[in-house]
Amino acid sequence: MNGRQYASRFLWGLFIVALGSGFLLKQFGIIDFDIGEIASTFWPVVLMFAGLNGLLFASSVGSAIWSGGVMFSIGFIFLGRNLDWFEWSVGDLMRFVGPVILIMFGLNMIFKPKHYGKREYDKRDDWQSFKPTGYVPPAPPLHPDPTAYPGTPDAIGQEEPAPPSPPNPPTGPNLSKEPNHKYESRHAQHLADRLNRHQQKIERKMERIHQKIERHAGGSYRKHRNPWERVEWWDNDPNTQTRSGFIGDIHIGNDHWELKPLNISHFVGDTVLDLTKAQIPAGETKITISSFIGDVKIYLPNDYEIGIHVVSSAFIGDARVLDMRDSRLFRSMDVESPYYKETEKRIKLVCSTFIGDVRVTKVG
Repeated sequence: MNGRQYASRFLWGLFIVALGSGFLLKQFGIIDFDIGEIASTFWPVVLMFAGLNGLLFASSVGSAIWSGGVMFSIGFIFLGRNLDWFEWSVGDLMRFVGPVILIMFGLNMIFKPKHYGKREYDKRDDWQSFKPTGYVPPAPPLHPDPTAYPGTPDAIGQEEPAPPSPPNPPTGPNLSKEPNHKYESRHAQHLADRLNRHQQKIERKMERIHQKIERHAGGSYRKHRNPWERVEWWDNDPNTQTRSGFIGDIHIGNDHWELKPLNISHFVGDTVLDLTKAQIPAGETKITISSFIGDVKIYLPNDYEIGIHVVSSAFIGDARVLDMRDSRLFRSMDVESPYYKETEKRIKLVCSTFIGDVRVTKVG
């Protein structure tokens, strides 16, 4: 075992020993703490510990930045927010991640030495085939006749006699006769029977294929109406508006605008949706927001005549929806305002993020 593996195991072992010691002291009554509160507050320490392990024991600088630096930074931000050290968010961190990645990529292209690929290595050091246009060496001399004794005329200078020609094959009386016509007729009949059976087999297969196609066409409606099939949250309504972004922030609703079904997809950055100045139509309007890394902030008008239904899911991050808050891992929330189905104007928000916070607040 090399030193890097031993140090990594020592670091993780030390962390587990400290955790077990805390539980043991609690059992003896020396210290007192709430396990649920400790877990909900200090769970980012696990991310920081994993990031520190990646920074110290990564095999390369690039892998250390990705596996260690990002993980440690995310854990530090969530720990600071849980302890009220600062009010940073993952979106604030992501504003600096994009430029840093570009800088590191450019420096890697400038200073990284060139390595030959596998194909270039094969072209340089692989075996070279023989070229027929080059020099051809003469044929080696023939060996002497092993059957000739030394001193005999054959062994001294006489040429080796030519080998005798092979005898002609014997011609029997039955070989020159014409073929049997009775045998040929039986053989032709056998071939015809085999061809007929093969054609019937192909026809039966084609008939079964047509039957399967008809059954599939007849049951396609039942298949798509299967209640157990996977259902996408994405809205396929042709009247739905679509907004997408890669890196940066998306702000919608700075001025007065008419609300329509909306799909928003974002990779890195914050998404801000202001509905306080929107003209909300009657009926249910669905808004779907999908984000990979970044915060989602939605501002709603404080009007009891508007029903709100929020479905939120995330891997890491806090969720503050109206009067509810959830900061667990793998969280999922489904919040609905009172008398949602009875209201004339309804807004359904579906927010899914991987890393980031979701805030849905009423303003006014």
